[in-house]
Amino acid sequence: MVIELAIATGLLGATAAGAYFWPHALKPLQIRRLRAYCRRKRVLVLSYDDGPGATITPALLELLAGEKARATFFPLGERAAAAPRLLDAVAAEGHEIGCHSQWHRHPWRTSPHRAIEDIARGYQALARWLPSDALFRPPCGKLTLLTAWHVRRRRAPLAWWTIDSGDVHDPLPRPGGALAALRRDGGGVVLLHDFDRTDADADERVKFVLETTQVLLTEAARAGLNVRRLGEVLGDLASVNPNGHA
Repeated sequence: MVIELAIATGLLGATAAGAYFWPHALKPLQIRRLRAYCRRKRVLVLSYDDGPGATITPALLELLAGEKARATFFPLGERAAAAPRLLDAVAAEGHEIGCHSQWHRHPWRTSPHRAIEDIARGYQALARWLPSDALFRPPCGKLTLLTAWHVRRRRAPLAWWTIDSGDVHDPLPRPGGALAALRRDGGGVVLLHDFDRTDADADERVKFVLETTQVLLTEAARAGLNVRRLGEVLGDLASVNPNGHA
């Protein structure tokens, strides 16, 4: 951490545009590769951020078990520490677990030190369920030069998505939006969330996530899509381009 702070201090003299644009500019390229792979291999990946949630996570596990499907979960360290048995259940069902940081700090709106601390503390809190180079999904889907460097130093693959279900949008989108996108793209990595809601329409949002999951799995069975975990997909991509950083 001391070395990282020294690097952070030294890089503060760089232009803000360079610090934010350079790593984030790679995101569309990586997403295009991911989208092309899912289309070519006929793959659906279900991914869930920000959990675990006491109500929705068990319901999701029951739904996924009934469909014999495995997904990828990106919990927050603070929520995992508060409900470790929920993540134990996720792991026991054969689902993949990646890191989504400790507190979900937006790296563009916090100091370099705090942004890196958020990532490092997240991996520490989740060490019971994942290695230090497990998949990383950036909070808010944002990177800076320093957070990108920290993740690359860990050799942790960046875990983007290609389809946003919109389950945290206000207002909620139409229920069939993710399904339409999946059909249009011929596959994809879908972003959903499994945290306890406090919104006025919390029950509606939980229902939306569960129904969207079910609709997507039904479509996968109908269309012959392979339901896979994200790490498997990124591993395939890395084997094709071993010098790239998925």
